[in-house]
Amino acid sequence: MVSRVAENRRKILNAARELVLEGGFAAAQMSAVAARAGVATGSLYRYFKSKDELCRQVFREVSSREMNLLANIAEKPGSATQRLIEVADNFAGRAVRGRRLAFALLNEPVDVALAEERRRFRRTHASIFQGLIEEGIANGEFDNVDAEITAACIAGAIPTALVGPLAPDSDVLDARGDEVVKSLVNFVLKSVGAKHPLDQVTSQPKPQQTATQQA
Repeated sequence: MVSRVAENRRKILNAARELVLEGGFAAAQMSAVAARAGVATGSLYRYFKSKDELCRQVFREVSSREMNLLANIAEKPGSATQRLIEVADNFAGRAVRGRRLAFALLNEPVDVALAEERRRFRRTHASIFQGLIEEGIANGEFDNVDAEITAACIAGAIPTALVGPLAPDSDVLDARGDEVVKSLVNFVLKSVGAKHPLDQVTSQPKPQQTATQQA
């Protein structure tokens, strides 16, 4: 049986996550979270000492779900090229289709505490790409690039390329979302010297459901 404390904590986290989905971390003010969760503002501090602590926990939960999804794709059977395409396609595609959350995770101006969570998020993305690149080099699918540096570049370049398109006042992705995703996946393939361009890979998967849709 779930304790009352655990139930209230989960209710608060769910409320904070909903606000982040709607307006980014800036929208997750303690008073707004309390109102959404149906609790007194003062009672929030029994569970989270500050807004920073609450937002860090929300970031960890949402980012962990995203990272686990990509890690599971990377571990599937199949060629390194196909799995690299699927990881890149889901990374970029989920951002495009769940842009409010993606902007919050990847590009929204945040304080020091959340900036550290974002660095951890990016390092994990880089490690997923690195494993696939190393595998592709070993079996001759990719050029003999520096896997660690190339993976770090990819993990940093995708969020940077999406800074403008993901901005709340941008309409770029409304008309060109699929084109943006395809361009980013092609960038990833060219970064590793993949032997087959994206157009020649026949079984490109559709990005999985976005975190926004799951919420």
